[in-house]
Amino acid sequence: MACQCNHNNLLEETLDVTTIPHSVRHPAILGAISALPVLGSILLKAPHMPSPLLAEVAALEGSFTHEVVQDGPSEWLVRISREG
Repeated sequence: MACQCNHNNLLEETLDVTTIPHSVRHPAILGAISALPVLGSILLKAPHMPSPLLAEVAALEGSFTHEVVQDGPSEWLVRISREG
């Protein structure tokens, strides 16, 4: 059963990016996003809007979308979904 926000992963994982060491943060997050199944999603929790990371996601193989669930001021929640 899908929720009203049109994403299909009811057991969506939340990844708190502040728990990942800064030196490997982007590669680790990109690896997790790349591993998403088609129609899967992950919720990123970040201390700022992850615009540079979203640009990197756009360059990944496959089709990804993002939705800002919470837009600050102290934390941002961004849902990244794999479309294909």
